[in-house]
Amino acid sequence: MSSTLAVQLRAFHAVAAEGSFTKAARAIGVSQSTLSIEVKALEQRYGVQLFRRSGRSIELTLLGAELMTCTNRVFAAQDEAVELLQGTSRVPTGTLRLGADGPFHAMPLIAAFTARHDGARVRMTVGNAQRVLADLVDIRLDVAVLARVPGDPQLHALPLWHDPVHVLLPRGHALARMRVAPAHLIARERLVMREAGSMTRETVERAFAAVDLPLTPWMEVEGREASREAIAAGLGIGFMSAGELTPDPRFVSRPIGGCRVEMDEYVVCLRERQRLAIVRAFLDIAAEASRARREAAPGG
Repeated sequence: MSSTLAVQLRAFHAVAAEGSFTKAARAIGVSQSTLSIEVKALEQRYGVQLFRRSGRSIELTLLGAELMTCTNRVFAAQDEAVELLQGTSRVPTGTLRLGADGPFHAMPLIAAFTARHDGARVRMTVGNAQRVLADLVDIRLDVAVLARVPGDPQLHALPLWHDPVHVLLPRGHALARMRVAPAHLIARERLVMREAGSMTRETVERAFAAVDLPLTPWMEVEGREASREAIAAGLGIGFMSAGELTPDPRFVSRPIGGCRVEMDEYVVCLRERQRLAIVRAFLDIAAEASRARREAAPGG
């Protein structure tokens, strides 16, 4: 690869990763005009369009997204080579790209990580587990905090803890008067369910199916907040991990009776990237948090 092409690919990758010429220029310490020139030269070199530009906003074309998958691997390998040469005890710096299927379990880990490593930054994205895993495998993310991880040999998964899943009810709902909501009564209600790919939904459906109570969503919504607002509006009842429940006068949560519904939480990375200093440092924080929670639990 020529040095000119390498510079152009680095410029493209920075803009694609940051989603902005301005942010990319700041991140790699060059002028915005320099980046624009390099990206335009790359597009002209091969007669392609890598970004769609509309005013100040940009988005990757299909070809641009495919190229970013390649450059993710190229520059990830380059970073690993540099770390190997510098030694594995190097203090973590740079930006940790973290994905999660919800903010609740990730935020305490991020707080502990940044408190210990003030030279490192964190860029966090939230999406359903399917999307986050895809970004992790394509090296758009360094680590992920997820419920349930597939048995994939290319992934390293560190167990954090497990939480029961509760049914989330409008405060005036009939089931809210019970201390435990029976699964067979829940199955008869209008159910607000997360989108396909949500681990909460998959966990609940699998647990109810195990006791011959298949669930049919009355309403399907994308995202945790949309689910909460639909329930608050009286459109149905839903489900949420106990660890994600926050005080809200509109809701009541109840344990589910007659059906064991639990979600495991993990910190996940690609096995080949465990040795990166910034990834290893986050895994250490997660292991400490998991150990502290087990020790604090009754009988721990």
